[in-house]
Amino acid sequence: MAGRGKKEYRLQVEGVGDWLSFLEFPGLTVAEIYSDVFGPCDVMRPTIEKIKIEEEGAMENVQFLQVNLSVMDRDVKRRMAEEKKREVLFEAERAMLAHREATMGRIEEKEEKAKESQEETDDKKDDAEEEENTEDSKNDKFRIPIVDDYTQISPKPFFLFIKNKEVVDLLNSANPPLMRLMTRNALHGQRTSGIEDRKVSLAEKIAMKKARAAEEKRRAEEEAALWARRNVPVAILELQNSETSGSIIRAFQGSEQFDVLSKKTTEEIKKRDEEDGNKLQEGIQVAIDKGVLSEIKEEPQSHRIDVIGKSPEEVADEIIEILQDAPDKGCVMTLEGLSGTGKGTTVSMLKKKLPNATTWSNGDIFRSITLLATKHAEEKKVELLEALTPDNLAGFMAMLKFDTFDDMFDVEINGFGILERVSKVNKTLLKSPEVAKNIPLVASKTQGEVVLFVRGAVAQMAEAGLNVLVEGRRATLNYIDTPHRFELVMADEIEVGRRRAAQRIGAKALEPAKAAGDGNTWGVLVGILDDMQPPIVHEPEPEPEPEPEPEPSPEEKEERKKEEGKKEEGKKEEGKKEEGKKEEGKNEEGKNEERGDEKVHTPDARVEDGKQEGEEKVDTTETAEDRKQAEEKKENTKPEEKKEEAKPEEKKEDITTVEKKEEAKTEEKDAEPEEKDAEPEEKKEEPKPEENNAKPDEKKVEAKPEEKGAKPEEQKEEA
Repeated sequence: MAGRGKKEYRLQVEGVGDWLSFLEFPGLTVAEIYSDVFGPCDVMRPTIEKIKIEEEGAMENVQFLQVNLSVMDRDVKRRMAEEKKREVLFEAERAMLAHREATMGRIEEKEEKAKESQEETDDKKDDAEEEENTEDSKNDKFRIPIVDDYTQISPKPFFLFIKNKEVVDLLNSANPPLMRLMTRNALHGQRTSGIEDRKVSLAEKIAMKKARAAEEKRRAEEEAALWARRNVPVAILELQNSETSGSIIRAFQGSEQFDVLSKKTTEEIKKRDEEDGNKLQEGIQVAIDKGVLSEIKEEPQSHRIDVIGKSPEEVADEIIEILQDAPDKGCVMTLEGLSGTGKGTTVSMLKKKLPNATTWSNGDIFRSITLLATKHAEEKKVELLEALTPDNLAGFMAMLKFDTFDDMFDVEINGFGILERVSKVNKTLLKSPEVAKNIPLVASKTQGEVVLFVRGAVAQMAEAGLNVLVEGRRATLNYIDTPHRFELVMADEIEVGRRRAAQRIGAKALEPAKAAGDGNTWGVLVGILDDMQPPIVHEPEPEPEPEPEPEPSPEEKEERKKEEGKKEEGKKEEGKKEEGKKEEGKNEEGKNEERGDEKVHTPDARVEDGKQEGEEKVDTTETAEDRKQAEEKKENTKPEEKKEEAKPEEKKEDITTVEKKEEAKTEEKDAEPEEKDAEPEEKKEEPKPEENNAKPDEKKVEAKPEEKGAKPEEQKEEA
């Protein structure tokens, strides 16, 4: 709505007829196309006002229109209803005229019927053609020119620039600067945007709309499927079986972190299986060395079944198909493969599908032998290893009996006061700490004995019509007499690691997933995967090998020799100089020693004859003020105190020395002003090299006479 006092330059189109009349405008028409959903773009109103006022020729040659699509649609529907009403009235009039003609006079019926049948046929053809033309004319009649070609561009308002009933430009945003530019360009016959790409037919718009809807639906379905795949239901996690592992693997499909963990787990499984296989083979070799087992020259062949992409049920069906009719009579079937290939799950499925199926485990036999061996060691008071002699092992095996007890196959233990069946004590006595602790040692020494016992037991069950499923490793299964051998393999070995990694993640995720609830388990799985990631180890990059130096040319070799010769000569000269300095130092030391032999005694120095090197040095330097203060103290001091001060610390001075002191004091008083004037010059004088090389005590002795202004020779003459 226009503001009060402002002129509205946008003209409202009230219907199709109004629109058609506006299109006859000879200049530029800028039509804003909008609907009731979003309304008009009022933010462009000031810009339109400026264009009309400021742009040259815009007032006369540009018209701005507002086209409400909702109003236009209602007008079209109204016109179509009026047209239909007119058609109905026209048909009614035709019927009335026909009825009147029939009542006024009848023509003979026979002639009329023949004509009518022919006319009906012709009329049907004409009606069909007329109907088609009517529909086309209706479509053309009620079609909104130009507007219908652009209604699918955007649900928001947009602007069409029309000249001579053709769209020359399009603005699909509320951009005032661009509006002014496009209006100016359109007035001068220039285009700002590629309008040809915008103009599409109604059929194309519908097809594009359908394609977008289909794409959005497909994406929504993919997101829903991804969400369902990743959020493993709690009920699946509670199963803790192959279905759980498969669901977790599918959830992490495409995850780089899960692939890294799977590769690491595969390497660990292969390494552990190899170690276990080597230990088992060592036990078999011990049995061969003892003569319990004979060495197998040629290993029996097994049916290899690739389990990738197959469920346990499919793997079991494939094995049953290979067995053919053997399960009907009773047979022994062995199953081997890497850890994680699904041996245990496959055996469980075969046990369900095969008639009279049972499984065999060597663990209870090893535990039974360990129980008997520990009892023997306790009775004989020996170490367990000493009890595992061939004779003792033969005795232990004689204490184990495999037979039917109460219509069931079982193993009876009879020895050292024990009379029990394995099925009754396999979860109590055979799981005692003493047995569990010693099983590894006993198993390493009794592989051969157990293999022979198992071979006889499974053959006895097969003869009774049972289908015995034996799972284990090739080293021991080779000694089982049966043609029905199967090995589960995976073409992609990493799948073994994927399954084992999924098992571990599923076990750890069960409780947190229960707390999170269905639909929130993906975050739990991702968190556990992050915690299980192996640490990243960065290997140091190898240091680049130094490049070999190129061989020097003969000229360079000669120059290097000359340089080395110069260096040698320089070293020799430096050595000579150092030797010369050492000799000079020795000479100076000799001179200083000679000077040190002569002791100089002065009253103020008070240097003792017995003073040694290393004693504490006393600074004897005096200034003129210090000497003046000392003289004043001496004048005020009694003659007795002066005499005591004049005495040396260790030796007594004679009368001549005292007289010398008094004369020196008198001269010192007379020379005191001169000494003050000369003091700066004395401080500036630098000691001679000989004085620097002298000992510290000698420096002090020589410095005292110079400070007092009288030399020792002058003191002697005055005396």
